Amino acid sequence: MSNDHDPTGRPTSGWVIFAGSMVAIAAVANLIYGIVLLVNDEWVVLAPRAVVTFDLTAVGITYLFFAALQIFVAMGIFNGDLWARILGIIAAALNLLAQFAFMSVYPEWSWLVIILNGLIIYGLAVHGDDVAEL
Repeated sequence: MSNDHDPTGRPTSGWVIFAGSMVAIAAVANLIYGIVLLVNDEWVVLAPRAVVTFDLTAVGITYLFFAALQIFVAMGIFNGDLWARILGIIAAALNLLAQFAFMSVYPEWSWLVIILNGLIIYGLAVHGDDVAEL
């Protein structure tokens, strides 16, 4: 069966398209999350014996950095670039660790992004060789 988008006739893996789309969505999510953390940069935790306050400006800047990196990676994945797949796996792994580190701030949001990062890593690592020109 011939594929109009790929001159070799090799189909593009749906997982790679999924991973590229999720990297783009994760970039937008991290952008929103980073902006929210910059605007609402004081987080108060009521502990049994104390009130603990965190300044989340550095965390917000970290998420904005991840968002910018993921935007470029998503464009590279859709272009079929090997460097984008490698950076996509690295960025998803680092973002996954960052979500675990700051899970106490917004746990539901962190779990959602952790799951998305796991699927991104799977799509790019297992099906990354199935890339054809999109």
